[in-house]
Amino acid sequence: MKNIRNLFGLPLIALLLFQCSTARRIKLADKNAATVRMWFEEGWNKNQNEALIEKVFCPDWEDGNPLRSNQTEGIEGIRQSVKFYQQAFANAHFTITHLFASDNHVAIRYEVSATHIGPAFGVPATGKHFTSTGIVLYDMEGGKIKRSWQELDLMGIMRQLKE
Repeated sequence: MKNIRNLFGLPLIALLLFQCSTARRIKLADKNAATVRMWFEEGWNKNQNEALIEKVFCPDWEDGNPLRSNQTEGIEGIRQSVKFYQQAFANAHFTITHLFASDNHVAIRYEVSATHIGPAFGVPATGKHFTSTGIVLYDMEGGKIKRSWQELDLMGIMRQLKE
């Protein structure tokens, strides 16, 4: 009888532990996806970045591939990055076309449109409207962004600004 209980009991316990672990990972993935979605939809599209920075980013955030050579890290770094983009581009609107999340990563693909109102990437303000696409990969920690890697069609943006 004891052997039968062990035969069925141990796999049942293992299954329950696995399901709890899986449910926890799914919950974290959902939280991570919501954080990144909020950053784009509330932060950028509704100009609420400053109010969301400490809610969305880890204090020691890192930029995996900074577009600006003097990029600072941490909360101050993301504040500087937001300020740079807000001073260079107006009416920015992001549409998330793809979003994939796990318990410790998020990947998105987006489409963006904006107006070039200030110097950026060596180009003085042109007043021109542009559209582009990009991909961002995030390392997540505790539901916040720990590290970012962004790839965008910078050549396409430059071409539109110089036309």
